[in-house]
Amino acid sequence: MRVSLRALSSAVLLIGAIGMPVAAQSPDPSGPASSIPAGPTITVTATDYHFAGLPTTLPVGAVLGLVNEGEEVHEIALVRKNDGVTKTTQELLQMPPDEVGQYITQIGGLFAAPGDTAPDTLVIAQTGDYVVLCFVPQGVTSVPDPSASPDPAWETATPHFMLGMLQEFTVTEAGTPVGPLPSDMPMASTAP
Repeated sequence: MRVSLRALSSAVLLIGAIGMPVAAQSPDPSGPASSIPAGPTITVTATDYHFAGLPTTLPVGAVLGLVNEGEEVHEIALVRKNDGVTKTTQELLQMPPDEVGQYITQIGGLFAAPGDTAPDTLVIAQTGDYVVLCFVPQGVTSVPDPSASPDPAWETATPHFMLGMLQEFTVTEAGTPVGPLPSDMPMASTAP
């Protein structure tokens, strides 16, 4: 399987590794993020190799956080399918990196070491179909040092999304209720 979305995750991993904040997604790139209506806060829990607490639908303004209760490093790489895209996530994952960009928009990412909470959050500012994935390779237990030589595991080990850390969800208009959790996941931590 090709992993073209994996190439998009490298910036997310670097941001998380060096602790830089990730900006909120704005519905209008020229407009301020503060114009996004307040929505619920959803804390997604990462374990080895599962996301828990992410509902199937969220309203615009929802805020995503990440807690890592696993033994390995985990991330949320948040991607929005562009309007009108009918390709499945699996089809997008198989596309060459130079083609997939016309179908998706990378929103941002959160990164947490084992036992930690991501220091930042992501605000979702636009309706549409989204995917969260963890591109961290199996077996990585410490946050990479961005100044060190790349670990070969990042290119050769199985990425977590191939082990189950991939979830699709829909973002609806502001003020709509939070949807249900996928049937196999425990309740999310939410706050208005």
